[in-house]
Amino acid sequence: MMKRILTSTLIFAGLSGSALAHPGDHGLSVLGSLAHLLTEPDHLAMIAGAVIVAAVAWRWGKRSRA
Repeated sequence: MMKRILTSTLIFAGLSGSALAHPGDHGLSVLGSLAHLLTEPDHLAMIAGAVIVAAVAWRWGKRSRA
């Protein structure tokens, strides 16, 4: 089990690098930042990932209480 965790950690560490999605200028107004957030594909992917993780965690918590 420990070998599997170590291997997966090394693989994910090797895959991580600089995000070359866009240079990013996040110093816009509130509406400008919101428009930028909702139109960039990498931002939409991160929002979708966060929603999926939250839904899975919520269902897991609900099942563990039952």
